[in-house]
Amino acid sequence: MQDRDTLYILAREDATQMPAARQRRGGPSEGQMAKRLFVLRLNQPDQPWGHMHLTGLGRSMCAMVHAPESRIAVVDSQSRVWMKDVSGGNGFQPRMAPFAEGGPMTGGIKRAKSFGAELMACTTTRQVFVRKAPGHWELLGEPIPKPQGMSFEDFDRFDANDLYAVGDPGDVWHFDGTQWRKRRFPSKWGLSAVCCAGDGNVYIAAGTTLFRGRGDQWQRLNIKVRLAFPIQDLVWYEDRLWAGTHQGLLVLEGDHLVVPEDVEHEFQHVGGNLAARDGVLLLASWGGAAFKRDGQWTTIFSQHDARTWYANHPGQAWQPPGGA
Repeated sequence: MQDRDTLYILAREDATQMPAARQRRGGPSEGQMAKRLFVLRLNQPDQPWGHMHLTGLGRSMCAMVHAPESRIAVVDSQSRVWMKDVSGGNGFQPRMAPFAEGGPMTGGIKRAKSFGAELMACTTTRQVFVRKAPGHWELLGEPIPKPQGMSFEDFDRFDANDLYAVGDPGDVWHFDGTQWRKRRFPSKWGLSAVCCAGDGNVYIAAGTTLFRGRGDQWQRLNIKVRLAFPIQDLVWYEDRLWAGTHQGLLVLEGDHLVVPEDVEHEFQHVGGNLAARDGVLLLASWGGAAFKRDGQWTTIFSQHDARTWYANHPGQAWQPPGGA
């Protein structure tokens, strides 16, 4: 999200609709599936939509870099970056060399986030990187011992000297600007999301449970909904913590995670991925996309409507350039 008037949504091809998948012969790899970056300009009602077609990217995610100017970046699991190129180039940047090629990266990039001018990313093997220049990423702090399995699903920070990274299982690390320190945590569930919130607390999702605290002190909070899917995302918006799952959107009221009272049913199934900035909360998932601004919820699109349109207009469906 660039600002309250400019929203970005990253989409990819639906492999389940491809002929090979329908014939149960398997489908393309993630890198073979086209991505499309959409921009929705709410302050341009006559022509609100724009898009960019992207190919050759693996599992991808968006992040905004807000200084010295706002630019959208798409980062994939192998550290390939596409960033809107103001000079007229195609925007693709060199990837970070993996360990097998003499580079620093092990595992794959799991999350990418921006903090002002800094674009950062964490990998599944207890690494957090800061992008210093196109194709040049620096490891944050001294190397952390590699986990036996997978780790670092998410990270967040209050500032450059106060960062938390979480992973699986019950793996919580804190960076103080100089070194990493493993923190004690009361759950051995896989940790899926973390938020360094505006109230000064750190919130960590452990599967279908939520904890609040800092350092080595953590309190388990109550969830008033029976969740079948892990909490996928946490953001701070309107002085409250919001949690996104594939099952729906939740908000923290006191010590209780509940279904927001002002959210209608149509918005409940688009809350998997969350972003909050400049007075806007953006939701997106397989179920569609929506946003909240100035107290009002607005649907961008729903999966049901998209599939209905596709079924009724098969000859008009968009095809990637070159038949990719």
